[in-house]
Amino acid sequence: MVAITADEGSCNFMVRSLLDSGSEALADEIVSLFALSGTVAEKTGHYPGWAPNPGSPLLALCRSVYAREFGGESTVQVIHAGLECGLIAARYPGLDMVSFGPTIRGAHAPGERVEIATVGQCWRLLQAILAAIAAVPDGAPVTAVPRR
Repeated sequence: MVAITADEGSCNFMVRSLLDSGSEALADEIVSLFALSGTVAEKTGHYPGWAPNPGSPLLALCRSVYAREFGGESTVQVIHAGLECGLIAARYPGLDMVSFGPTIRGAHAPGERVEIATVGQCWRLLQAILAAIAAVPDGAPVTAVPRR
């Protein structure tokens, strides 16, 4: 975000990364570049990173539910974005989490759009995942998906 007045200009960079070390290094580099030009830069705020766990029992359950619901393998990918998972993980370390959502094209740009059909698929998937979790016996690992 850029703001310019008659007396000054300011830039706001929202640095995000999978790992906190990556965003910290980039923020330091931005501050250094501003210093080289004789301007002042400061770091404020922090959006914590979140690296998903490929060995997650919850992820395995979600993939199994997806296969059952849609008859194919899910695509698991890491995206370069700030996710609420980072904020939640900072507060509850060790919490097993997944993040999924509809297909979005051109995110955070004027032409951003969502594939409407994938919104309904996400709703169906969420309902099926919650039902599968509810069907897991108390104390049992969240790995197996009951058949319908």
